Amino acid sequence: MASKKMPPELLAHFKKKQEGAEDKESSPEKKKEGDKKRRKEAVSKARIRMESKNKRRANDKQKETGEEGSKKS
Repeated sequence: MASKKMPPELLAHFKKKQEGAEDKESSPEKKKEGDKKRRKEAVSKARIRMESKNKRRANDKQKETGEEGSKKS
């Protein structure tokens, strides 16, 4: 019986799949550390967005009151 070789693309696919399985089997502590890091990054991004949004709103309110004050005079 002649042995058939696997095409290189398929071999690469299975190697990647096997590496992914090894990552999933890594210790839960490493996974928790990764999750904590991602959460911290997400919280910091959200905080920056919220602060910039609040600044824009305050700036818009200030412009509105400035325009209304000049119209009344």
